[in-house]
Amino acid sequence: MLLIGVWVNRNWILGNWIREVQARSRINFTIRWVPFIYSGKRNIENFFIPKFSKYDAYFFSYPTIFKKYLESNFDEYVERSIILYPHCEPEMGTLEEQVSLLNNAFSIHFYCSADAYKLRDLGLRPEKIRLAFCAVDVDCVPDSSVSRKNNLVVLASRYGPRKGLEILPEIVAARPDLDFIALGRGWEEFISSTSLANAKNFSYIKFNKENRNRILSEATLFISLSNLEGGPVPLIEALDMGVIPIATRTGFAPDLIRDGENGYLLPLVPTVSEVLDAMQVALSTKLKINSSGLTWDRITSMTIQDLREIQTNKELTSK
Repeated sequence: MLLIGVWVNRNWILGNWIREVQARSRINFTIRWVPFIYSGKRNIENFFIPKFSKYDAYFFSYPTIFKKYLESNFDEYVERSIILYPHCEPEMGTLEEQVSLLNNAFSIHFYCSADAYKLRDLGLRPEKIRLAFCAVDVDCVPDSSVSRKNNLVVLASRYGPRKGLEILPEIVAARPDLDFIALGRGWEEFISSTSLANAKNFSYIKFNKENRNRILSEATLFISLSNLEGGPVPLIEALDMGVIPIATRTGFAPDLIRDGENGYLLPLVPTVSEVLDAMQVALSTKLKINSSGLTWDRITSMTIQDLREIQTNKELTSK
């Protein structure tokens, strides 16, 4: 029997990743939830690092979690761990430090090729790289009670400084003929401090699955203005729902969008005019939007294959 020890943040998209894989796998998972990404709080950190737990393989939801556990017991985790890599963050250290750390893992499941190849070019061993990209929520399905609206534009994300939303008020003001919907959480302060608060063609709707399915069934355009992403995951949901995506060149957008064929790519930090031009082209051109093909079954298959190889390697070295 293959036993997997999993270390993950509970209330995060990568926690959901683990749950989805576990639900589809017949392998025995033991999940240990950690309350935050370790940041030097040594006494709490030591409490959560198991000193005596032994498993056949390990699955870490973030590189810095792997780093702390590797430091606690190198021989237990080296070459027996799978690491999820959503996107590069300063807390991960320099790229060279990341390469040194991740070469100790069995494999790294990347959200996008740009991060993977950047680390590969600095010395990450190519055989450790997996392009996972994430997967579409199984509950993301068309809402048959509504129909497509030619003038509806959706942005779907939790508000944050890396979402590139500073130019959104100008975009909304420049296209009064279009309706814009922000689907997410945490937008209240940003909206109240900008002209969006009084824009008649802008509305903010709290994210839940029902709202997502309804709005993506109605929308014509999906826009992502982020300057840093691993995904964005709403991009693949928009593709699956037949919404034309317009996204900046970050995360897996360049991996999945063929510019002018199934969507449009923007510069990493686009101008208002660049976004407006892309929107106008998208609205006047009929694109055939196909499913992203990114399913949880695909992710599970990739994960299980790695876990089986770890087990095989362990058996060979123990003989």
